[in-house]
Amino acid sequence: MAPGTVTDSKHWHAVHTRSRHEKLVDKLLAEQGVERFLPLRQVHSQWKDRKKWVENPLFPGYIFARICLDELMAVRSTRGVVRLLGPEPLRPSVVPEDEIENIRRLVTSRVPVDPYPYLKPGQTVCIKRGPLRDVEGTIVRKDRRCLIVVTVKLLGRSVAAQVSAEDVE
Repeated sequence: MAPGTVTDSKHWHAVHTRSRHEKLVDKLLAEQGVERFLPLRQVHSQWKDRKKWVENPLFPGYIFARICLDELMAVRSTRGVVRLLGPEPLRPSVVPEDEIENIRRLVTSRVPVDPYPYLKPGQTVCIKRGPLRDVEGTIVRKDRRCLIVVTVKLLGRSVAAQVSAEDVE
């Protein structure tokens, strides 16, 4: 089997969902007992008559599932699932555990996070203190702010969080 593909052990995979079906797919996979991760962020939405904080997916159209080969067909046939990302339908690519853990730490840290354009490999840094300690990513500057950008390579997507320059090594 090629590197980065599913085997008999459980690995994280990116599940492409129908538009605005991320929460439904998350619920349906939970009902099937599948370990999944839907990174959400707080967004201030405004309608004509009111304003409200809502949770939106950090990566619209995607959810992560930790599955083995036996669970592949059940996940693919779940309502709202388009496909699993990979070179072939029956060989989905593996999302590295450390990328999932870095995203999980960002969204649970209470540090404001925003989607960020995918960056090509650059200077990798590690946060040495604070709520994001040990998170690895790429450091960038934006409007006099220091941001750490964490990337999920398979999706071609990144997430940015503001950090203090002193916390980076």
